[in-house]
Amino acid sequence: MKKILFLATFLAYGLLWAQKPYYNVKEYGASGNKADKVTTQLQSAIDAAHEAGGGTVYFPPGDYLSGSLILKSNVTLELEGGATLWASQDPKDYPFLTTANRPCLVYADSAYNIGIKGKGRIHGQARRTYEDLKKVDRFIREITENAEAAGVEMKMYYKVEPLVRMITLENCVDVTLEDIDLIESCSWTVSFKWCERVYVRGIYLYASLDAGVNADGLDIDGCKDVTVSDCIITCGDDAIVLKSTLANNKKYQDCVNVTVTNCVLTSTSTGLKIGTESNGDFRHIVFNNCVVRNSNRGLSIVVRDGATVENVIFSNITIETNRKHFNWWGNGDPIWLVLKKRSPNARLGVIRNVLFENIIAHGQGTSKIEGYAPDSLHAEGRRLENIQLRNVQLFMYAEDYRDKRATHGFEAHHVDGLTVENLEVNWNEERTEPKWGSAAYFYDVNNLRVDGFRGRQGLLTGTAPVIGLKDVENAMLKEIEAMPGSGVLVSVEGDKTKEVILRDLDPTGKAKEAFRAAAGLKENAVIVR
Repeated sequence: MKKILFLATFLAYGLLWAQKPYYNVKEYGASGNKADKVTTQLQSAIDAAHEAGGGTVYFPPGDYLSGSLILKSNVTLELEGGATLWASQDPKDYPFLTTANRPCLVYADSAYNIGIKGKGRIHGQARRTYEDLKKVDRFIREITENAEAAGVEMKMYYKVEPLVRMITLENCVDVTLEDIDLIESCSWTVSFKWCERVYVRGIYLYASLDAGVNADGLDIDGCKDVTVSDCIITCGDDAIVLKSTLANNKKYQDCVNVTVTNCVLTSTSTGLKIGTESNGDFRHIVFNNCVVRNSNRGLSIVVRDGATVENVIFSNITIETNRKHFNWWGNGDPIWLVLKKRSPNARLGVIRNVLFENIIAHGQGTSKIEGYAPDSLHAEGRRLENIQLRNVQLFMYAEDYRDKRATHGFEAHHVDGLTVENLEVNWNEERTEPKWGSAAYFYDVNNLRVDGFRGRQGLLTGTAPVIGLKDVENAMLKEIEAMPGSGVLVSVEGDKTKEVILRDLDPTGKAKEAFRAAAGLKENAVIVR
């Protein structure tokens, strides 16, 4: 009996020794009253834990108003349920800036083994005003002009200083963000920059969908070995986005080995995104088992700064996209891949080896796969390479704004190696748009394979073909099924078109015309079997 008691006592002491000590912020003078600013007291608790070799800074239930806090190595912030860390609204409480020249509530640089967790919350106290448009975003200039011409009100929300980011961690290793609620950040909510071994689990994040300009959810910037799982994120701007930004010292890093899974996302911009800041490369990225609801864009890769993006998988995702206010980037489109240049002399990037698999999307905009068309500096342009869609269903609905944008259900151009297996495009019949065209339109695509397709043109009375091909080379289309009301099932045009094979068109006989060849096609450019 004595031996058992001794062993139990030994184990109990061993467990206590193994646990990191707790540093209760109230013992360092934090009152728990929101009227009291406690930045100094909270920082003292963090410093004490760090100087002792590490520990947990504990926030018991209460309200803690603070300016900038510096998180240090081997320190975890733990907010108990009922505890709220409030961001001060006084600009003087943010005396230093991050490498992105932004003030921040919780900041760490070159720290290791750090974390923020608990059932409590951090509140950014963001403020915004709704004002007349002050300037036009150059990336959406045409969209803005079209909105104004259509009679859309030219106003938008603007942030009120201090423009505080909630959490910014730079050059850190072994980072855990778990269970915490993150509410109403003024700018980016969580920014991981140049970090390694990052684990995000079970957080709830919210910022206003209408007013939360630049209030991104998770920004994963030039990081390596990152996992994000079991999160619920609702925010203005991108929900989860991978970036590679250029710092003031011209430094940037690649973003590699990232997985995102089991998340529910709502965004006024994009649910799951790579870019637009794309100086370094992106490789080995997986987005899996997610729900994207009520977002302006579903899934996107946008390269503007010369990056190579490769080996990316989007799988097992349901999407609902709805057009938002004109100033937000996005067209209610479920899928968008695009290669652009931020400026005329910018590097031209690469997008290749991307898979979309098991996607069900309800949207209001055209899903697009867009390579770079030839220009004066790039006579041949640059094609996207090896893009695959498997088991994708698109459901198209009418837009809620006057400035209509959607045309086709799915569109691809300037691509080399595009495989489409079991794509289905459905159009709403109760509310339609006059610009609706083909279910799928392929322009300047080489090495195209479409194996299993079902759909019709956008308008039952429309003249657009169900599938349009223009200047397509080395293509095989088979098992193409028309839905009731289909007109021309496949139309082929373009003097560059060659080596196109069409097999098993309209097996159920629902199209008025299975195939139509435009004038000007080269002899034997198309073979129908």
